[in-house]
Amino acid sequence: MSNDNEKLHEHDENCQCGSHDDHNHQHQHKPITITTHDTSVIGSYKFIIEKPFAEAEIILDELLKQVAKEVTALGGIIGHIKALLSCEDKSCMISITEEESSKRYGESSRCNVEGVAIVFLVEPYQLEGILFRAFSEGV
Repeated sequence: MSNDNEKLHEHDENCQCGSHDDHNHQHQHKPITITTHDTSVIGSYKFIIEKPFAEAEIILDELLKQVAKEVTALGGIIGHIKALLSCEDKSCMISITEEESSKRYGESSRCNVEGVAIVFLVEPYQLEGILFRAFSEGV
């Protein structure tokens, strides 16, 4: 297994990561890590949605669908996109294996998002850009 989460990439005029002010630096995002395993590209993420649970659930569902749509628009294949939303005494696991999501509810005591996107046929920097745009602009 190759682990690229410590690897930094250089930006050029074709960079699509969307996470920088200029193209002349290297960077690493703490809430989003990108790794590879065989032919899959894996993006892990953690962030907070500053909204009540019911509203956060709708927002997260739309963000995950946005990620799925962008991956497939690049010709990528979705292996699994998953996130756990937990807030106060509620939780919801949202899972996408195509472009539609399924949900499973439970009890929890914090308001956080943790998830993973396992995709194929996209470059690591492309998935990083998709996740960064979705999760920094969407919340």
